[in-house]
Amino acid sequence: MPPVYVQDDEDHEELDDDDDERHEDEDDPLSAEEQLRVDIWSTSKTGPLGRTTLFMNHLKTMPDLVIAQKLVNIIKFMADVQMDTTTFLHYLSWNLEIPAAETSIEGTIRYARTALMHSEQLPGILNRWYKPPRPHQRGVRTRAARAAMDAWALNNVTARINREMRLFAPQLLSPQKELSEEHLLSIRLKDDIPKMQAAQPTFWKLMHSLSCTPLQEKRNKYKDHSARIFMIGSMLHYGRSHNRCRYQKLLSIYLKASGLAAKANDTTHLFGLTMSQKWVYTGIERISESNRHRMLDDVLKHIFFGGHNNLNLAFRIYEQRMNKQSHFNSGTAGTIYIVKDASVKPPDRVAYMKQRTRECTNPLTALDIFHKANEYGPRLYEQRIYMVMQLLLQAPAFADWEYKNHSAFDRPAPVYQLPVGQEHATVQYMLDTVHMEEASQEGNRQVLEEWLRQLSLSGDKGTQEPALSRLLVWIGDQLTTVRIRSIKKDRAFDMNFVQRFERFFEIFGWFHAQIAQEFSMHKQYLGSSENLGLKHAFENMKRKGLNTTSVQGNFHYSFRDALKHTAEARFRDVWSVAAGVEDLAELRERMPAQLRQLAKQIVDRYASTEALVELREAGKSRAQQDDLFDVSVQFNRDTLDYLDLDDCMKTGDVGRMEYLLPCLLFRFHGGGSHKYAQEILELMQGLWREWPADLRSFIMRFCWLANTTGLENGFLAFDMVQEHNIRDIKVIFAVLGPFATWDYIKKISASIPTQRKIKHHVEREFNHFRRGLSHTSPDHERDVSELQSKYHEAEAHVHKPGCHLTSQHKVKDFIAIGSNPKTLQAMIDRWASKRVKSKSDAEVFDDVDILIQRFKDKMCTDSSSDATVI
Repeated sequence: MPPVYVQDDEDHEELDDDDDERHEDEDDPLSAEEQLRVDIWSTSKTGPLGRTTLFMNHLKTMPDLVIAQKLVNIIKFMADVQMDTTTFLHYLSWNLEIPAAETSIEGTIRYARTALMHSEQLPGILNRWYKPPRPHQRGVRTRAARAAMDAWALNNVTARINREMRLFAPQLLSPQKELSEEHLLSIRLKDDIPKMQAAQPTFWKLMHSLSCTPLQEKRNKYKDHSARIFMIGSMLHYGRSHNRCRYQKLLSIYLKASGLAAKANDTTHLFGLTMSQKWVYTGIERISESNRHRMLDDVLKHIFFGGHNNLNLAFRIYEQRMNKQSHFNSGTAGTIYIVKDASVKPPDRVAYMKQRTRECTNPLTALDIFHKANEYGPRLYEQRIYMVMQLLLQAPAFADWEYKNHSAFDRPAPVYQLPVGQEHATVQYMLDTVHMEEASQEGNRQVLEEWLRQLSLSGDKGTQEPALSRLLVWIGDQLTTVRIRSIKKDRAFDMNFVQRFERFFEIFGWFHAQIAQEFSMHKQYLGSSENLGLKHAFENMKRKGLNTTSVQGNFHYSFRDALKHTAEARFRDVWSVAAGVEDLAELRERMPAQLRQLAKQIVDRYASTEALVELREAGKSRAQQDDLFDVSVQFNRDTLDYLDLDDCMKTGDVGRMEYLLPCLLFRFHGGGSHKYAQEILELMQGLWREWPADLRSFIMRFCWLANTTGLENGFLAFDMVQEHNIRDIKVIFAVLGPFATWDYIKKISASIPTQRKIKHHVEREFNHFRRGLSHTSPDHERDVSELQSKYHEAEAHVHKPGCHLTSQHKVKDFIAIGSNPKTLQAMIDRWASKRVKSKSDAEVFDDVDILIQRFKDKMCTDSSSDATVI
């Protein structure tokens, strides 16, 4: 019997290396059988695997028949001891209870069992048991152990996957009642996929093998099945427990925000992909309530301001009744914006009221405005040169120009640049939408009181607290600011600043100011084909729906694009005329400094007020007049003003926006936009006269432009943010069906910012490589090239003395008319006369009725008592 090697048994005694029982004269060579026995003894220290390897190498040298005879001998021997292969393997496989004292027997059996369990041949043995080779020419296929092994494998794989799923379950655990914006936005698919792969390797390998064939796996270079496999696992977990629903919650809110119908949600819920429709409705309401509480907390902790605008909704009824009819209603949507910068101090309301009282009798004059225009002129001039150069570099001929990024083409330094980054992204909360019109003064009063009630700031109680007595900046369109101003005038003699609505500080939104500028340019330059006006450009570029202005639909975006493309076509023609070239590609041969110098000449001669003055002085003689060239220069100048405002609003340079105020005033005054001319005057009076430094800085830094993403070039006016919120209420997250009522819209409005964030979050996490968040703009090069050729053929930018236009085709110069000192000062005087008014400075929060009566009696005896001028 060979020596016994017991694995992992430290008490077993083995032969020492120097033990040798041969005699000294025993040097005869060993036979093959004796050498095998020696080799077996020498490999006993390497364990059972070494002996198996030695046996296999020895048997490979024998013919198969010899090996078969050995098997027969072993089978016969087992039969002699009343055993067969089945019973041998059965008892070898841990089915014996051997007394502890029988260590030799236990060691031998364990030695043999270890050799089998850890041998390299075991997988091959199992494969042969599962699928033995098919005998040739017998017509019989051996079943072997396929059925038993299938059942065994299925049971073991199932048990293993069950263990793995229990291990990963905490990662998906999320009680159904737990729902918040932070919780949903914290779900990261790219972080959870590796966790599932690590915790459920068997499940992952199985799903991966099912997701593609080996051939597909080999040739696939781009497709990744990870997200698909993860969602299958998530759905299976949700089937085991309704609390393993992190991704079901996220997808339910996402699909609801994307407009998924109730019946479609029922289908996805059946598949385990989403929560139930009832949960979705409850979840949206819970998000709204959570956002309301967060808003109230932030209002007490941080500086805030807000704005509102009207909302028009059409309610359609498909089964009419006396009390159920299709109708059109107006409401109001409001938004609160939070400033979470701890270093910013709120504007001092008392200091503002004192400075306003002191300076309101000192209105701006036309001379003050001209001085400001001259002061700001050089910086605006540099910006125009930059824009003219950029219009050239956007041409296809300069797409691959080696000097395109030369420092000569750098953007001028900003005047007052707003910061960017996620920490500076605008934080907003939507107020509950209300069924109140805000077109009238009384409607605005009710709306403002409703907003104060929602903010828990209504009434006179607690108005001595700092958080409740701060100045509340309120942003709206021109009509909203006028209505709020009228409310404050009508209630100027109430008992305290709350009743006098002095908490509200109204300013107009720049988006509506830009629309007013567009309407003014449309009115001025629509013209006809004869004077190459905007109508001529719209017809040649086939831009429909722009012949009449509209505040609805996409007029703003369509008109802005058309105006930009018209400017590109005009200035490309100007470049070719000024440089004396037929093709802009010829300018590639010039150095950047030369092109910059040429850009200055273009601004001076083809797009400036100075050039117009020179032309009109020279054109006093009818023979020297060129009306078409005059219109072209005037249009180029005014278009650069528009592009400048659009650019600084996009990039966040609020300092340059202030610099453009005189230009806007001249345009609105000269073009007959008197309401916005007065709003610009109000703004300039505040910036340059009545606002303390802290209020001026706060307004410019926080209340002109928002940046909801924190990205560069992601700025937009706050009233446009409000318009986006209204669009979301009406279209993106619209309430449809029988529950589309004002009450339900009010209930869920606060959830819209969260729905929007979740929508973007899911699309970024799941579809980041498939589709962007916005549509690709179609190429406009053909439009610009066609229009440029029209201007070139008409010689629009070539001075031709004697070229006259009829009176109906001549274009007024709104800037020249608006900058006339006499008419400008007269307009300022009219504005100032309507603005000055007496008001009370009382701050009494006691019994209102008694004090009002006392105040009225006192006013009757002394009209100047407790009164100041604003």
